[in-house]
Amino acid sequence: MYHLFNPENKFWNFIAKITDVACMSILWALVSLPVFTIGATTTAFYDFALHQVNDREGKILKSFFSSFKAHFGRATLLWLIELAGIAFLALDLWAAWNFFLAKGGVAGIALLGFCGCIAIIFLSCLMYVYPLLAAFNFKLKKILHDSFIMAMGNLHVTITLFVMTALVCVLIYYVSGLFFFWIGLYIFFSSYFITGVFLKYVRDPEEEGKEQLVE
Repeated sequence: MYHLFNPENKFWNFIAKITDVACMSILWALVSLPVFTIGATTTAFYDFALHQVNDREGKILKSFFSSFKAHFGRATLLWLIELAGIAFLALDLWAAWNFFLAKGGVAGIALLGFCGCIAIIFLSCLMYVYPLLAAFNFKLKKILHDSFIMAMGNLHVTITLFVMTALVCVLIYYVSGLFFFWIGLYIFFSSYFITGVFLKYVRDPEEEGKEQLVE
């Protein structure tokens, strides 16, 4: 009975982490309102969550804004690249779908399948770019390169992240008022999987770029 009410046990430690995630989710939503800050806020959230995995998280406000400020430039550029990539692929998929409806046949199926595969690969890489930026002091070119290697080299994790993303989308659809909390839970739980991926390439993901992550 003593262990049940011991604030140091695993259950209460988990509850404390979820409470921090809820607070961080609200902060993420508020600071993301200008839209162009979403890249930096997501990186700051991942920075906090990756520290949570190793029980090294600090004060919420201090940790968030410190990371937000440190990564703002590169995170914003990544966000703009992400938006441009999504817009480009959406246009390609729309054109491929219309070509398929108009022409059909093997050519239509092949074009649609090709565009679909490129879109899946692109979305897979996006699941790793912000955690990489949060954990390692790498240049954007290396972050993009390593995100591709990790996404393709750890398909079981990438598929799991896709399933989690789909679940979050369902939750947002049915309980849209808590969209920021569902996104926060995704970042929190995905951080455990992503940390496992990081550990395959470096001894300690907290060393922030002191070792080469992926050759």
